[in-house]
Amino acid sequence: MTLSKSDYHPVTLENKPIFDKILRNHPQIHSECSFVTMICWQNYAHYSFAVVDDRLLISCTVDGQTTFRAPIGDPAPDLFEEVLALAKEEGGKMAMDFYDEADVWYMKNAHPETPVYNSRGFSEYYYRAEELAELHGKKYLNLRGQINKFNAEYTYTTERITEPIIPEVQEMIKEWSISKHCEANRIMKEEVNAVRFVLDHWQELGCEGLAIRIQPEETIGAIAIWEELNESTALVHFEKGFVRYEGIYKIINQETAKVLRRKYTWINRESDMDVPGLREAKLRYHPEHCAKAWYIKKKEIVL
Repeated sequence: MTLSKSDYHPVTLENKPIFDKILRNHPQIHSECSFVTMICWQNYAHYSFAVVDDRLLISCTVDGQTTFRAPIGDPAPDLFEEVLALAKEEGGKMAMDFYDEADVWYMKNAHPETPVYNSRGFSEYYYRAEELAELHGKKYLNLRGQINKFNAEYTYTTERITEPIIPEVQEMIKEWSISKHCEANRIMKEEVNAVRFVLDHWQELGCEGLAIRIQPEETIGAIAIWEELNESTALVHFEKGFVRYEGIYKIINQETAKVLRRKYTWINRESDMDVPGLREAKLRYHPEHCAKAWYIKKKEIVL
């Protein structure tokens, strides 16, 4: 076959069973390969997909620039080459990206003339769930101090996010968005829309979440939303809290880990997108390793 851009179709909620089947047989480690990521950010990244011989092909288009991805499924060099040729013809500046070391190895060996770049800002942080739940040792001394300070000032309870409290969570996100002036920041506005989409389709997407209630007012002060990325890893998509409760992000982080350690070894807390403050915050929790991301530039593709 000769692959074309018209073979790709927009990702919709109805496509979830297709993604579930392929991703169940070929577990992923990066959030960019999550159906939840694709569907809830669809209005921003315009994800499209195709299925060829039980292999999943994905593209995303941001500001008119399309990036294609290596096939997800059993190795298929001919199909890989089809995607690469399509990326050279139809791709944007960053024509193709990779989230699997096997694909990078193939690219470097089959096309050594084409440079492959490590995308540091989109590499994702992996933490041991048990470590984030306990925060033992000197390296977490400062974090424990902030948690102790919070506990001295506030009393709180935890509650799993379920259908009955979703309207309350929606209101919390609305208030949080206003407090952060999200309408004035494109990415933050899109992130709020992504959170709302997940909450609006809670049952269909199969996400889980946790809310922190500040007592005695019963106000939701923070929330976390996650999904199972693979059998050993939970992927935390969103974590939002009101900074008027100083230290509350440390609380929601730890309480989420206490829930997740019952089932998962790892917590993927996504990337820092090259944002200095965000990188500092993620490194403060001492990640064990990263799920890397790579890309190639359209002008440098040599077939």
